[in-house]
Amino acid sequence: MTKKVLIMTQNFYPVIGSAGNRMKNIFQLLNENNIETEVLTTEPAYPNKNMYKNRVFWDDETINRQSHKITRVSLKNSHYDNRLFFYVEIMVRFFMKLWKYRNRNYDYLYVSSPPIFIVFSALLGKHILKSKIILEIRDLWPDSLTGVKTFDNKFIIQVFRWLEKMMYNKADIIVINSEGFRNHIRSKLKNKDKPMIYLPNGPRKSEMVNNFSNDKTFRVVYTGNVGLAQDIDRLKLISKLLDEKNIPFDIIGYGIKLPELKQFIKEKSLKNVNVYEPTTRKKSLEMIKKSDVAIAFLNDEEVFETVLPGKIIDYMSCGTPVIAGVKGIAAKVITENDAGYTFEYEDTESMVAKIEELKNNPEKRKRLSYNCKKAIEDQFLWETNIEKLLKLINN
Repeated sequence: MTKKVLIMTQNFYPVIGSAGNRMKNIFQLLNENNIETEVLTTEPAYPNKNMYKNRVFWDDETINRQSHKITRVSLKNSHYDNRLFFYVEIMVRFFMKLWKYRNRNYDYLYVSSPPIFIVFSALLGKHILKSKIILEIRDLWPDSLTGVKTFDNKFIIQVFRWLEKMMYNKADIIVINSEGFRNHIRSKLKNKDKPMIYLPNGPRKSEMVNNFSNDKTFRVVYTGNVGLAQDIDRLKLISKLLDEKNIPFDIIGYGIKLPELKQFIKEKSLKNVNVYEPTTRKKSLEMIKKSDVAIAFLNDEEVFETVLPGKIIDYMSCGTPVIAGVKGIAAKVITENDAGYTFEYEDTESMVAKIEELKNNPEKRKRLSYNCKKAIEDQFLWETNIEKLLKLINN
């Protein structure tokens, strides 16, 4: 008998970023493997809803033709008006939809966190729909909240930690996108044998191409969020140092700190630094493939040592060597696969020196590029890794 799954997520196609792309791939692959899968999500709004009025972002016709499987909830509150009210509204509206779905007989509710509030609507819905819960963790919460230093109310944080523990224990299956989360989550579980699978971000086979070439201008790229978890000061400094060395640096960014970065580039008259508006995943990957080195940063907080940023996997998927100011799991993936180089938090000058070294050594770049793609093909292809999830759902 065909299994039925409802994916509950704030981030879904055509929303840009790792989370939206991840949910899109899971939706497509489950349906392709005879799991009847639907989606409950919000209207696209990240990083701003007006950009999705442009049809260029609605570029996947296979999903466009399946709009009957996707329910999009509109919200009155904006994320930027009041974040708490925004998340509570999502929780309430999702629960109201689940109440209407109570006779649909879903076998599983697949719910993705953060935000944690969507999980609570799923936990309530679990009893109404008699469904099991697959809980996906893309970020440790509330640790990531304290890691970006935007919230420090100790009482509220303790309440959040209690909710976090309850969330893990109420789930039937847990999915993680970084191995760095496993021990933390397992330590919170009463049932230490609860199924937990590692399902990393990655590309589809169709996104893998051979692109290495020496016949082009050497370029450096940064893509993705420029927010609180990313180190804006390091990004400013590396922009300045690359400009001084006349190395073109392309930034495809969005996020709360991007205006500050743009202002810095303008004030310093950095002629070799180009900032591009957010665009589709396809176009972002094309720019990464045309680059010779890619950059990643995370703040020097312990919680970020457990994170494997989606941009690093995207860089490797494009065969673009990674220069990263990261620690923990992300550093391990880069170094163990010889896909680039990692540096200490404040060692920006060494990062630039390594970039300059790679500029003058195309053979080394070619070797790193090959290693990037081999690691992706061996460990991170969606078509391969989805089998772990299919096995649990079907059994």
